[in-house]
Amino acid sequence: MTEYCGLPLTIKTNPRAKRVLVKLVPGTGLVVVVPKGFRHRDVPPILDEKRGWIERTSATMEARGTDLSGRMPDLPDTIEFRASERVYQVNYLDRPGRITLTENGPRLMVRGPLEDKAAVLDALRKFTARKAREFILPRLDEMSRRLSMPYEALRVRRQKTRWGSCSGRGTLSVNAKLLFLPVELVDHLLLHELCHTEQLNHSARYWNLVAKHEPNFAQLEDDLKRGNQHVPGWFG
Repeated sequence: MTEYCGLPLTIKTNPRAKRVLVKLVPGTGLVVVVPKGFRHRDVPPILDEKRGWIERTSATMEARGTDLSGRMPDLPDTIEFRASERVYQVNYLDRPGRITLTENGPRLMVRGPLEDKAAVLDALRKFTARKAREFILPRLDEMSRRLSMPYEALRVRRQKTRWGSCSGRGTLSVNAKLLFLPVELVDHLLLHELCHTEQLNHSARYWNLVAKHEPNFAQLEDDLKRGNQHVPGWFG
């Protein structure tokens, strides 16, 4: 069984798993994690029990622009960072050795063994994460000073689903995919996380704090939930 409900199916054995876990993973599809010794032939009945959830959740995720096909995406010819209003024309040069990226104004040259598409895509994602930090950090610092909401540190990560988080120590983690979103959603996410430095919860007091600085927060929250529609398939 390699598919279920039209989704690619992957079964993984995890010795630390105590029970069967069914999840939908962007860029991969349907993933079932089973404990050591669990028989794979017992997976289909479990999926049948969860079929309604799988169909509803996959439809919601795909409507938001999440790719569940599990296919290796094509290499992009252009990269558009909507938040920073930067567009790169991507050129490729197939040659032996490691993958390297050279930025020259609006052009990005990728050199290396192009048959290793996974490595090329990984290099482009790392480039995106670096550009995201360059763009987001000054905006975060300015907003932090303006609102008198200090934070400890910024981390830019290549997360599958979460747009951002704030630790109890005031470390903000944001998703590199933000660079593909409209700038107003980036700014709202930064405000959302900065407010957590004062209210580490989603209580009424927290949302009142957000509303104090952004009255239109509810619409922006809804738009952010659909933010994956702006993210190109190659990023994952």
